[in-house]
Amino acid sequence: MEEPEIATVGTKGQIVIPQQMRRELGIKPRTKLAVYRRGDKLVVAKLEVPPLGEELKGLFEDIDERYKRRNRPTEREILEEIQAYRKEKRMTQGA
Repeated sequence: MEEPEIATVGTKGQIVIPQQMRRELGIKPRTKLAVYRRGDKLVVAKLEVPPLGEELKGLFEDIDERYKRRNRPTEREILEEIQAYRKEKRMTQGA
């Protein structure tokens, strides 16, 4: 088990993650972290958020495939496809 590091909470409620831990975990500015409370303890977990561009690329490929031989989809159909795609992604990623 690793030895704990000591961090101090600043006046704005901010803590500094020790540099070595940030390097080892690849935590950089704008990295998303989830913070959980477990009794009197805080648990911090790094979130892996895929770039939005990749999600949209896959979505547009799916839409293109589905509408290959049809007229262009309406705005409503596009919104329905987006919602269905996001729902499917959440289910497959367990979110």
